[in-house]
Amino acid sequence: MFKFFKNGKVLFPDFKIKPAEILIKDDLIYDILEPGQKLEKEVDTEIDLDGQYVFPGFINSHDHLVDTCWQGLGQCPAENWYEWYDSVKSCPEYKSMQKLSVTDLYILGMYKNILSGATTVVDHFPPEISRTFYDHPLTSLLEHMNLSHSVSTRQLHWGRNISEEFRNSRGVIPFIIHIGQGSSKELKEELETLNRLGALDSNTVLVDGCHLSCNDLQLIAAKKSSMVWLPTSSQRVLGKQPDIKKILELKIPLTIGTDSSITGSGGFLCELKAAYKYADENLDGMLGASDLVRMATRDAAEIFGIDKYTGTIQAGKRADLIVFRPENEEDPFASLINMQPERFSMIIHKGAMIIGNDEFRKVSSIDFSLYSEVRFNNVSKVLYGRPVQLVERISHKIGQNISFPFFKILSED
Repeated sequence: MFKFFKNGKVLFPDFKIKPAEILIKDDLIYDILEPGQKLEKEVDTEIDLDGQYVFPGFINSHDHLVDTCWQGLGQCPAENWYEWYDSVKSCPEYKSMQKLSVTDLYILGMYKNILSGATTVVDHFPPEISRTFYDHPLTSLLEHMNLSHSVSTRQLHWGRNISEEFRNSRGVIPFIIHIGQGSSKELKEELETLNRLGALDSNTVLVDGCHLSCNDLQLIAAKKSSMVWLPTSSQRVLGKQPDIKKILELKIPLTIGTDSSITGSGGFLCELKAAYKYADENLDGMLGASDLVRMATRDAAEIFGIDKYTGTIQAGKRADLIVFRPENEEDPFASLINMQPERFSMIIHKGAMIIGNDEFRKVSSIDFSLYSEVRFNNVSKVLYGRPVQLVERISHKIGQNISFPFFKILSED
């Protein structure tokens, strides 16, 4: 099935925006055409974008989908991650969350991501659980990775031991691990321990890093490892940010993630806003809006080894797209970051519209019965799935009505 999007302004891999038209076949981008270029294929659906912008879908480089429910639990700021986590487990909301199925929590987390434009999610959780959701229509999950929770003796026991997990990555598959999330002596020595175990290399992806020293960052740069910045989670849980200026100076590959909603994140677009604000106030022009969009698309795809499939708009890659009309044509990157998610015209995952304006409903999957007509943050939208019933089911299971700050969905009926 061919879908043709004409009269768009497309973000190309070199990060230049040019008038272009996109031909999609099933779930892949088939071709990028110049305006008015003759089509060689007979199309099934034609959409006039009327000059709207088309950017690649975001990649959320760090989430824990199973912890999607209430936003911002636990006593903060904490000295160490495990002190915060102990306080979370004593919260009544967290205890109520244990009544919910993994499936409902994962789908809720996927909605949280796709509504913010994140069409790919790195779910940092053991694959024996997360692999169940690899082929879900809402979002794509990173399928190939090795992981551990962290280095310390308080680590959650995910996967095998660190050495074995890293060895199984064969120096190619991303090895993902939290680092530097506390001020205790053991946590401050995590990076040294990781290096001694031989698990610090070019395929190592280090998450957070609030308490990493300058020497730590220099070692990370020398080993060509990458880092994931969690703007909201780091500030709320640990009361500080990593040394982003030094990370940029050392040219350490850097991308952005949400962490779980219980750490305080309201969605991926909220993280871009927080990072943009932090950069404006602290980084002396080192990181602009286009840099942040690049970090959340092309750079993230390269870090996780999925750049053959996503991260840029190119023929042969997944048709994961954000369509929007910026308020400021002079800086569409800043407009995208500052936009409220309900203002996106359309978000496409694997060639199908997941959420969008009614005028674009023919971009949806063939079976329109799979969609709901909803009000998202009081704006009428067409949305894949049965999100209202999901919230009703969760409310029934916990015995109280619940409204999620990142998921204000009401039925149009």
